[in-house]
Amino acid sequence: RDRSRVGPGGGAWPADGRGTPTTATADELRQLPGIGPALAAAIIEARPFAAVDDLLRVRGLGPRRLAALRGWCAV
Repeated sequence: RDRSRVGPGGGAWPADGRGTPTTATADELRQLPGIGPALAAAIIEARPFAAVDDLLRVRGLGPRRLAALRGWCAV
């Protein structure tokens, strides 16, 4: 699936493709690169986030995965 122009969730996120993991649904989170059901649940459990770097406190989400998500997320 090409994610270069359309935001996850078929437009549920802003047109620039950047959404907030603090309010995204599990379905929206699972559309992000490298995010499956377990990691989506862990992100929801770790909320809220004051900065994108706060995602590093989510178990299973390290610096490499955060780098892949950085262009998709805003807080």
